[in-house]
Amino acid sequence: MKKYDAGSIRNVCFVSHGGVGKTSLLEAACFTSKAIAKLGKVTAGTSSFDTRADEKERKMTISTHLGFCEWKDKKINMLDTPGFLDYLGEAKAALRVTETAVTLIDAVDGIQVGTELVSRYIDEVKTARLFFVNSMDKENADFDRVLGIIKDTYGSSAAPLTIPIGRGADFKGVIDLVAKEAYEYAREGDGNGKKIDIPADMQEKVNELRLALMESVAETDEELMNKYLEAGEISDEELRLGLAEAVLGGSVFPVLAGSGLFNMGVDMLLTKIVTLCPPASSRTEIDVVEGDERKTVENKEDGPAVAFVFKTVSEEHLGELNITRVFSGKIATGNELSNSGRGTSERIGNMYFLRGKERTDTSEIGAGDIGGLLKLKDTHTNDSLVDKSVKYHVAPTVYPEPLVSTAITAKVKGDEDKIAMGITKLQEEDKGFTYRYHPDIKQSILSAMGDIQLDIILEGLKNRFKVEVERKQPKISYRETITKSAKYVEYTHKKQTGGAGQFARVFIDLEPMQRGEGYEFVDKIVGGVIDQPLRPSVDKGIRAKIDEGIIAGYPIVDVRVSLVDGKTHPVDSKDVAFQVAGREVFKKAFEMAGPVLLEPVAELKVTVPEEYAGDIMGDMSSRRGKIGGMESVGKLQHITAKVPESEVQSYSSTLRSLTQGRGFYSKTFSHYEQMPAEQAKKIIDVYQAEATGEE
Repeated sequence: MKKYDAGSIRNVCFVSHGGVGKTSLLEAACFTSKAIAKLGKVTAGTSSFDTRADEKERKMTISTHLGFCEWKDKKINMLDTPGFLDYLGEAKAALRVTETAVTLIDAVDGIQVGTELVSRYIDEVKTARLFFVNSMDKENADFDRVLGIIKDTYGSSAAPLTIPIGRGADFKGVIDLVAKEAYEYAREGDGNGKKIDIPADMQEKVNELRLALMESVAETDEELMNKYLEAGEISDEELRLGLAEAVLGGSVFPVLAGSGLFNMGVDMLLTKIVTLCPPASSRTEIDVVEGDERKTVENKEDGPAVAFVFKTVSEEHLGELNITRVFSGKIATGNELSNSGRGTSERIGNMYFLRGKERTDTSEIGAGDIGGLLKLKDTHTNDSLVDKSVKYHVAPTVYPEPLVSTAITAKVKGDEDKIAMGITKLQEEDKGFTYRYHPDIKQSILSAMGDIQLDIILEGLKNRFKVEVERKQPKISYRETITKSAKYVEYTHKKQTGGAGQFARVFIDLEPMQRGEGYEFVDKIVGGVIDQPLRPSVDKGIRAKIDEGIIAGYPIVDVRVSLVDGKTHPVDSKDVAFQVAGREVFKKAFEMAGPVLLEPVAELKVTVPEEYAGDIMGDMSSRRGKIGGMESVGKLQHITAKVPESEVQSYSSTLRSLTQGRGFYSKTFSHYEQMPAEQAKKIIDVYQAEATGEE
């Protein structure tokens, strides 16, 4: 295969709401460019890219897939990302390693919630943006209406470069407004348009739109604007060059039309990608981390190697493939590189350019290119491989905070290690979920972006690692504390067993502290009423009780204990006696000091179309939420609220229902606050009933 420098490489990311046709478009692009021999279908399970068994079964992309093709002496790397909302983190990671986002818009449904969501990530990474109005073959497809929606949403920067000839069953081709040429396509043909005359009834529309395009481009450059004002037009070459600069600068978003499913207008998309979209060499800097400092460094084709692993896939009988973007320098077989984040080294072995499951061997991946590295020892998603002289690593992708959780236990006793191993392997491929044991609620919690992602993870455990789990609603991680002080509380521990006995007498003061201050032990003993070596034993006994709780079995926080007095026995006073006395005197004082339950409060940031804002705020109030603010951004409302964690465990499905799937939210821990007495009593009563039953 021919080698390409960074100036001849285009890295593009296909993004959209689920079901809009990204995988079909990638399939068509590779088929049109003769990179693959057959045009596969997602619905038939024959796509070259939805290769996982669960993807074939669900007819949806679950994991980012890489494909590449060659077109007009350029190499195009294309990343097909999942559109389902649970897997938005995949799109976020893919956008970081590409220079252009190709956003697919359905020709019937227009902009859907997944597209709105991923647009935020495009804004964050500031890549060039191109729209492809897909499925012009569908009944009720309406390019003009969808173009209007795009302009309403993204502003006048959205400019059509191709427009469809016909629609629905009558869709037969596209007109290139830049070249003023029309092309007709055979449905499910080889993808190469046959040049035809522009239909007479469309000539006026073409002239009008081309003039508008010329004006849009001229407005981005003072020299072009002067030429346009003087001559009334600019040349085709000036238009193309000006358009390329405007796309790179983010001042023009090209809009194209076609059908990925039937391979119509896809050759035009490929041509616009190579002629207008920024090359890999346009990314001159990257964000890196060195020590505790975040900074930007320059990319150089002839500089030291800097490569970033943005995705890991595991293939049966092959092992793990680290999908890697080389930002600077090059990596070659036999190179010894540093994993700069882990402080380890890796020797580069087999490397490939990837097209779905198809692998093309290569001995080198140069700056700007993307490829797969096989069987590295200890390199994972978000890791960097760099030259030994480089002391920094590429800033890792920060995935969205998981929103939905379930507690899991092994169905078969003894399978806990198999679960942990399976989860670790699955996390290599999907960084969008977390798994950890919570000691205070004594549950293993699996957290993901949504219920579908949870189902897929657990299916993976069952099908790939032969282990099944039981699911339960996670317990809430409450805390216990006090509301007033208890002074000079006494407890005497006395035990006589025939031989040496046990004796300890202690007096403590207990007082509340500010929220978040934790626990403090103060030794206020004056003189030798308790020997110095025995005083830490009191603290040790108290800490044991703090961990296990008193009124409801939850950890105790924000209390100060002062050891103020006591008594010892010359023979029977020992460490264990003072531990018992510490534990019991603390329990006694705690119950005297107005004990209460604290509940965790989450901060929710909810974004919804403005017509749903009232319903959302009403629902928040019913959940004991406190609205912090509301901000309008275009036709969306950003609502911030603080809501008890117990009230938002199933919020994902509620929000989907209230907004017809068009709302989204993020959730982070905010603080602990006192729980209303009525709710607290229910939890305390359940705990005490269980404790009595155990006894």
